[in-house]
Amino acid sequence: MIKTEKREKQLTKIYSKQQVLQSQQYLHKDLLDALLEEGQKYTHDQVKKKLEDFLKKEAK
Repeated sequence: MIKTEKREKQLTKIYSKQQVLQSQQYLHKDLLDALLEEGQKYTHDQVKKKLEDFLKKEAK
């Protein structure tokens, strides 16, 4: 069971901001450009969560 968890962690891919912005997977590229930081690496789940959190925020 522990071996499976380690293997899943190893298979998780991480991407730079530029790679995310070049991806065809995301529609809100301008928003992602503002939300993601240069020099950071992100997994698909992290990018998805950042987008969801921002889009769910209440407008002030």
